[in-house]
Amino acid sequence: MLGMMTQAQVSGTELKVRIEKALNEKSLKKLVTNLGKELDGEHSFLPHEVETQIRREIASAGVAVSQHGGWYRCIAAYLILPRLEELLQVKSTGGEQNISPIVQKLRNEALLESLSTFGLEVPARYARTSSGTGRSRVRIPREQKQQLVENFLDALPTFEALQEVLDSLPKNTNLMVKQIRTLVKRYLTIANRLQSVATHE
Repeated sequence: MLGMMTQAQVSGTELKVRIEKALNEKSLKKLVTNLGKELDGEHSFLPHEVETQIRREIASAGVAVSQHGGWYRCIAAYLILPRLEELLQVKSTGGEQNISPIVQKLRNEALLESLSTFGLEVPARYARTSSGTGRSRVRIPREQKQQLVENFLDALPTFEALQEVLDSLPKNTNLMVKQIRTLVKRYLTIANRLQSVATHE
């Protein structure tokens, strides 16, 4: 899978032009920067081997990475290329608040297309590609909500034990351990928040 041609199957020169266009457009600065920050850290949704291949493609295209804010801004620009023209067109209409749902939809579609090239699924937070708004929330009865919280917290001892094991491991571990570490951290964060809310009720 990693040996196949990736981003839009374009020449190195064209890829360079498109990446630099995404990086240099002022209207896309916030989008590219925020996505780059998500890629730069322990919770990045890109597996190491995929990030390595994307870096290789960017370097081969001749992009001056250091002049554009570093690798993760360049990778972010690379990932939104499938919807670059549409993003620029929408951004040119102005009205940041009005176009925000459309921009998010296009960003999500771009990520979906880019990641699928590597056989990856888009993270849940980017999975929504519908621009529909105004959906009403379904209210859950208090009893059901309380039961849900209790069932969720039943697993707390298991996750605390997992955290102890993870604390004993070196930070530089393989992808599976990193994913488990992320899951445990998220669970414990939510559990602490739920316990705090229950204490104040």
